Amino acid sequence: MAKQNERRLAKELLLQGNNQKEIARMVKVQEKTISQWVKKYGWNEERDARFNSANTQILSLKKLIGRLTEQRLTLIRKMETAIANDNLEEHDALQYKANRLADEVSKYNKALLSIDKENKISLSVYLDVMDSIFKAVQVYSPALYMSLLDFQEQHLSDISLKIG
Repeated sequence: MAKQNERRLAKELLLQGNNQKEIARMVKVQEKTISQWVKKYGWNEERDARFNSANTQILSLKKLIGRLTEQRLTLIRKMETAIANDNLEEHDALQYKANRLADEVSKYNKALLSIDKENKISLSVYLDVMDSIFKAVQVYSPALYMSLLDFQEQHLSDISLKIG
């Protein structure tokens, strides 16, 4: 049981971005053991999939768009000050920068929409995956499966309304 807890902790630490040497030190097992677990259970593939997931990309793009929007708002305030001070040259230079930021935001918004569109799954695919999960639960623990029947029905109904 202790090894199982160590393995779970090691996996969580790897998914958080720690390297195998650090994990071995923190979990107090040999680095070779960590390496074996990583290979045996496909942890690197899972970590990479999580870090490169559509949700991660979408969150990163949204943060970037937010920062660029704040920069553009700052430039607009400076433009207003330049106009108030009759400094047309500064206003025009700021306008140029603001327009470039607006163009960047537009491109990132397009990328955001593209990622969202590419990563939408159909209801039939979702249902296939969930059926597979529930069949695996049924084999793993019939009692657990029986206790999940109400949840399964409600969840699939909610998803059908949301996706379908």
